Amino acid sequence: MQIHSQAMLRMQLPLEDDSSMVSSPSPSNFRILIVNEDMRNADTLKRTLNDLGYFATCTAYSARRALAVAKDFAPAVALLDLELPDMTGYQLANQLRSHLSRCVRKVPLLAIAEFPVYGTAELTRAAGFMGWLPKPVEPLALNAMLSKLQTGA
Repeated sequence: MQIHSQAMLRMQLPLEDDSSMVSSPSPSNFRILIVNEDMRNADTLKRTLNDLGYFATCTAYSARRALAVAKDFAPAVALLDLELPDMTGYQLANQLRSHLSRCVRKVPLLAIAEFPVYGTAELTRAAGFMGWLPKPVEPLALNAMLSKLQTGA
C-alpha cells in the first residue's frame, strides 16, 4: 500500500519593481567621517556608531585633517563638530561644499553641537547641514538620522 501526500506551498515573490526590494546599504558598509578635536568625544561617538552597527568610520581630529582624508575615504556622511581648533564646523562645511571633488561636495553633513544655542537649527540648515545633534549624542537620535540618510527619506 502506497500513501501519497500532496502539499501545496504558496509563496508570494516580490516583483522587480516592488519598493520593498529596494535595499539600502547595510550599516556596516555605510562610511562615516567623524570630525571632532576632542579624542574622548570622537572615540565615544565611534563606539556608539559601532554599537549601532556602523563599522566603516574614519576619525579626523581637525578640520584640515578632515579635508585631507575626505576624498580618499569617500564618506556617505560626515559628522562635524561645530567647534574645531583650526576652523569652525561651519567653515569646514563651506570648504567641503566647495571641494574640487564632486563626491566630497555632495556628502551629507550632520552637525554636532556642544553648546546648542537659539537658532542652531536655522544656522546649520543655512550652512548646508542636513541636521544637527547636541552633545552628548543620543544613540537613538543618531541612528534615526543615519537611517533616514540610508533610505533617502
